[in-house]
Amino acid sequence: MNILHLTTFLQGGAGRILTDLALAQKSRNNEVYVLSSKTSEPGYCSYEEYINKLQDNNIPLYEEDSSFKRDLGLNLHFASKVREIIKNCNIDLIHAHASVPALTGLIARSGLKKYIPVIQTMHGWGTNKKPEHEKMDITIMNGLDQVVTVSKSDKELLIEKGVQKEKIKVIYNGITLEQNDEVDPVVAAELLEYKKRGYRIIGCIGTLCERKNQQLLLDAIKLLGKDYNLFCAFIGEGDLLPKMQKQIEQENLQKNVRLYGYKPMASNYIKYFDVFVLPSTSEGFGLTIVEAFKEKTLVIASDIKVFQELITDGREGFLFRNNILDSLIETLKKVLCLSRSKIEEVIENGFARYQKEFTLNRMIMNYEDLYTIIVSQD
Repeated sequence: MNILHLTTFLQGGAGRILTDLALAQKSRNNEVYVLSSKTSEPGYCSYEEYINKLQDNNIPLYEEDSSFKRDLGLNLHFASKVREIIKNCNIDLIHAHASVPALTGLIARSGLKKYIPVIQTMHGWGTNKKPEHEKMDITIMNGLDQVVTVSKSDKELLIEKGVQKEKIKVIYNGITLEQNDEVDPVVAAELLEYKKRGYRIIGCIGTLCERKNQQLLLDAIKLLGKDYNLFCAFIGEGDLLPKMQKQIEQENLQKNVRLYGYKPMASNYIKYFDVFVLPSTSEGFGLTIVEAFKEKTLVIASDIKVFQELITDGREGFLFRNNILDSLIETLKKVLCLSRSKIEEVIENGFARYQKEFTLNRMIMNYEDLYTIIVSQD
């Protein structure tokens, strides 16, 4: 099968899923192509680690502006590139990873003798969408052959928004058990030094932004760090970084908090954490939680719907009330006082959940089955 993936940028969890999926499809004797936006935007770009993986595996990556901006002229220009690839590479199926790329796929396939199915994985519903953008995205999705959500809660959300129920299928994201040990040696050494000095390492990975809500964790560490001997490592860059760094300096939190910025293969640092915390107010899935399950690291997360799908409080991890500082503080205190036997029980439950539902192979097989059904219908 000849598959074309369309995306805005190869970034974050969605970029990782697209890259892993493309590599797996290539290894299964499919011809795979990827097209993304060329010019970076504030807070948005394609990560070199994903670009390099595609190149190392001989997967063509095309870049053209723009599948990111909601600009008809730029979108039509991008669609013309999609159409060119369809014709030159005899594409059988288009897999988009956001609504604007999906729109360009719909435009590009129109009028062709061969019907090209277009599907979209909705990796998360942006919290800052304008009403007109919501309507646009819903209209696009209702025109697709299939919409995939990465959680049941997102499926319910799309149905509430007006996407046809029969068009939506849930496929959980998956990750491989295999990994490399690539880390920044300076960061790794610092984390190990803090452990050696008796600190408990609290870790958080993700773009520093309001939606990920790292500010809440910083406020909790400010109140708990010294009394509980905590060191908190934030890995990621974003809009909140300058504000958080200023607070750390003004309030003399340097001994208890470090902002490490963006790091390739960020999930490789989870094994250094005693507790992984994800305080997001909104997520499409929560891939780093699954990474923590795989690494057998304790997890604390906000009790948003998608995280309730991943964690039963006290079983695979621990939940606190969304965006409530006191609740996060109390949950941290409880987890830090757990017995070794309870810690091991929760860790093993999380690992078992990963093995049962969130492996890369399971995700790949689910997409392969979906592709086969959609292509055979046309």
